[in-house]
Amino acid sequence: MEKEYLYGKNPGEHIKHEIEGLEEKGKEFAAKIKDLEGKIAPIKARLNDLKHGVDQYTEELAAYTAGMERYRAQLKTFRKTRPNLQVYQTYMEDLNIADRCMSCHVGINGTESISTEEPYTNHPDQKLYLGNHPPERFGCVLCHEGQASATSGVKKAHGEVEYWLTPINRGKSAQASCIRCHKEGKEVKGGELLWQGRRLFGDLGCYGCHETAGFGEDKNRTIGPSLKNIKNKVRAEWITAWIKAPRKFRPTTLMPDFRLSDEESQAIAAYLWQHADERTMPAEMPAFDEELLAQGNFIFEQVGCMACHTYEKDAVRGFAPNLSRIGEKINYGYLVEWIMNPKGKEFLARMPNFRLSQEKAGLVAGYLINKTGTGIPKEGLSDAAWLEDKEQSRVGEALIKRYGCFGCHEIKGMEALGKIGTELSAIGSKHVHLLDFGLLEKKILGEAGLKHITENVGKARQAWLRAKMHDPRQFDEGRYKKPEDRLKMPDFWLTKEEIESLIVMLSGLREEKLSGAYIARLTEKERSIVEGRRLIGKYNCTGCHQLDLDRLYLAENIEAVGMIKLEEDAGVYFQLWEDNEKLGHKAGETVFLDEKLILDKKRAVGGDIAPSIIAYHVESEGLIPEEARVFTPPLLYGEGKKVQSEWAFEFLKEPFDLRPWLNIKMPTFSLPSEEATSLAGFFAVKEDEEYPFEYIAETKKEYIEAKEVQSPGYLSAAKRLFESKDVNCILCHVKGEKMPEGDKTGWAPDLMLAKRRLKPDWIKRWLLDPQSIQPGTKMPKFFREGEFQAYIPGTAEEQTEAMKDYLMNLWE
Repeated sequence: MEKEYLYGKNPGEHIKHEIEGLEEKGKEFAAKIKDLEGKIAPIKARLNDLKHGVDQYTEELAAYTAGMERYRAQLKTFRKTRPNLQVYQTYMEDLNIADRCMSCHVGINGTESISTEEPYTNHPDQKLYLGNHPPERFGCVLCHEGQASATSGVKKAHGEVEYWLTPINRGKSAQASCIRCHKEGKEVKGGELLWQGRRLFGDLGCYGCHETAGFGEDKNRTIGPSLKNIKNKVRAEWITAWIKAPRKFRPTTLMPDFRLSDEESQAIAAYLWQHADERTMPAEMPAFDEELLAQGNFIFEQVGCMACHTYEKDAVRGFAPNLSRIGEKINYGYLVEWIMNPKGKEFLARMPNFRLSQEKAGLVAGYLINKTGTGIPKEGLSDAAWLEDKEQSRVGEALIKRYGCFGCHEIKGMEALGKIGTELSAIGSKHVHLLDFGLLEKKILGEAGLKHITENVGKARQAWLRAKMHDPRQFDEGRYKKPEDRLKMPDFWLTKEEIESLIVMLSGLREEKLSGAYIARLTEKERSIVEGRRLIGKYNCTGCHQLDLDRLYLAENIEAVGMIKLEEDAGVYFQLWEDNEKLGHKAGETVFLDEKLILDKKRAVGGDIAPSIIAYHVESEGLIPEEARVFTPPLLYGEGKKVQSEWAFEFLKEPFDLRPWLNIKMPTFSLPSEEATSLAGFFAVKEDEEYPFEYIAETKKEYIEAKEVQSPGYLSAAKRLFESKDVNCILCHVKGEKMPEGDKTGWAPDLMLAKRRLKPDWIKRWLLDPQSIQPGTKMPKFFREGEFQAYIPGTAEEQTEAMKDYLMNLWE
């Protein structure tokens, strides 16, 4: 009523009042909306974040789902072709073997890794192993053995059951199988432990006692020195001390310890002494003052002796005997004659002749004896009076025949005796029941995780071999035997690694004959390289010469070939010797390669003597190492492209001082013609060069006549350039009897030899760009486009062609 009264007289006021009320409410709602909008904004942002995450995970899920669908499709196909319980079999008809290993090892040749657990895992390094030995041809059993046809249990399939003679080979033990097919001496990748064992077996001379197929084929050579001239060679008081404990005198010796008593050592020494050639030279040594000793030291360290020898007492085993105590052993007169002509003392000696005069050989002998002759105490075994005792000699003869000393040494009166040890040509398939464990079977088998030898004859055989090489005579423990029946194999003091390598090697020696289809046949090139490397090892060519370059293997399949100049934690400064497009650098450039990019490093082998020669010239003449390198033996990388094979053969047969200003020299090895031929061939075929015959057109009369017709005065123009001040080749190069002037660090080989020594193509490439062949060489690049037009108009290639032809026809 009041409201009607108030607004009845003036309705407009009423409406106005209503509007104001509504406006107030509108403001309230607007404030609430604004407040809600403020709350909605972060919720929307959070929602967007969640949506983005959902989208991202949806994409990843789709990718995984696609992969799963692919695997489902593969599995579906797999089940169609190989349903449950189906046997997957490779039948090797030549061997009559059904190999069913891949029935379980389903992922062994897979391209994608499904699992890291057996039997689903992929074969390691598939490219190396399966790429060269496809399972459909070789199966698994040829390498890993086992009972390949068995499918009723894991142990049965692996051959780890009683009386199965070839249980599975796992890990490095499988390398023993390499020799089943790779019989021609090529050291294949993946068989490193096997080849280490084969080298060690040869180095130790095991074949001296044990007939072993593939070893000791040179019946005239023994691993140890001849003992026929022992009276002239060594001091009488030294012999017994050496026979009794060779490692005490020289810890790095290859001669084993026979565990002889004092009396036995004396008896053997007496026989050797009484049956040696009579003494023909005095043992006395003249006096040496400090100056003479210094001269002997210089010759020994600089002429090349240290490529094979050392006289540091703590040095590791080297190629040749350690001379740290040679003065206690050797007679001066014998040592002088030995240094002058080793083959004159022992025809089959591998030590070369350095063509030293008697005076220089005497200086070296005097230096070595004075430096190392500390003397043996004159007591006990040093008393040499009994050396002439006949009864002692008779006892010694029996001992020598028992222990087979003639297997390693040439001994007068025993040249025709046979090997005393068991033949090892088939030790890898010898029945384990024939191995005598003595009273130690339980102990030895227990260490291999076995209770009985029939559980796993492979492991049992390896356990026996391991025990035999660790302590050869332990199987006599606790047993009564007559002295002549006791074990006699000596102790070689082998390391654990050496023993394992020999086990792998011996396990591979089998009494079997595989089909020829499985035998790896070497090509003529491969056979030449194998034989060349054998000879390089035989004569220790790498003691002086580096035959290859350093190689770095980088990400993205990049291989860098050259020389490591400096190694730091962050990376390597590397001088390229070949253009490398992927790195964007050319031969001769030194680049820094980040350590993170380097997957593997393969250091070049050889040049062992170089550091000591460089150090000498750095210290005595103040040269920097790179300058001093010119005094070291030459690098032989690419030698087959450089030198003519006929010249290489002749040089190997009769070396001469190619660089007469050097202290070090190529010695005379007196190589048989077949070995010199093999080495010359090795360098040629390694570089894919023609061998054995190569036609050198540049030395032929008709070749030069044709050049003269084409360009009158052809050789005369080349001669003028050769002798010009612009090039002046004889400023650095020897020319016949004429030596260059100036510092010897800049001297270069005799150009008069070029026509017989160097290949024409190599000469031309060398003249065009020496740095592309030997980065860092002091030979400058003379021939650039537009140069020397007054002498030989034309391009740099035409000019080097003319210079090459001139050098190939250069006469005094």
